[in-house]
Amino acid sequence: MCPKLIAHNSLQKNKVMNDFLTFTKGERVAIIILAAVIFLIIAANFFVANKPSNVNKYSHNLDSIIALHENAVEEYYNRQRTTVNRQQSSSTKDKVSEAPRRQVTKSEAKVQSSAVPEPVEGKVRRFDKLSDRNTQSSEFINLNSADTTELKSLPGIGSFFARNIVEYRDKLGGFIEKEQLLEIYAFDTTKMSNIKNLIIVDPIKLRKINVNNDDFKTILRHPYIEYEDVKKIVNHRESKGMIKNWEQYLKVVERKDIDERLKHYLFF
Repeated sequence: MCPKLIAHNSLQKNKVMNDFLTFTKGERVAIIILAAVIFLIIAANFFVANKPSNVNKYSHNLDSIIALHENAVEEYYNRQRTTVNRQQSSSTKDKVSEAPRRQVTKSEAKVQSSAVPEPVEGKVRRFDKLSDRNTQSSEFINLNSADTTELKSLPGIGSFFARNIVEYRDKLGGFIEKEQLLEIYAFDTTKMSNIKNLIIVDPIKLRKINVNNDDFKTILRHPYIEYEDVKKIVNHRESKGMIKNWEQYLKVVERKDIDERLKHYLFF
């Protein structure tokens, strides 16, 4: 073969190889982007595969919080029961043993049955059992006048509930029925049944709200009155004048779920 032809063919092959291995500017940019994407995909898979799961961690934290709450509730009620038991035990120890009774004659029995026991000044009667109390009304605990010391003399009522009863009574302006105690936080039907026969409600001293004169905050403080109710009351007073009675009050507030007991706490 002719040397010139061989040299020509060699040049043609070199040119083809150079064209194959040489990239334009756009091709180089595309190759760099493709390589970067591949690298990011590999790196992401690596981190996801090795990242520790937080599910168990969060579940563990939630379980711990629930357990702490349950322990706190159980500890509180244990303290309440312990306090009541100690008070009952102390009351039992303080009782003085009675001397053997002699047979009472009919005349003596008649005098004793008509006698009313004298109250002991400065001493709160402890109602540990329902059978311990007398039928005399003076020995009932009046929810509208009793202080925390008197309330704590009731079975199952410690400092926590005594304080809450007084605070809720102050917000209401006084109780009109015993069942309102069930509106107090954590006060259940069991506690109610334990003290229901030991308490009375005297509604004579109720503190009432003056619908037409009391300010916004004073009216809003009552548990049976909502924020929107007070806005409507004040707007009506300013634009249309006084609210004359309970029926007009219902029309002003326009609320169907209003507690009917509220009318005992209002005057117009």
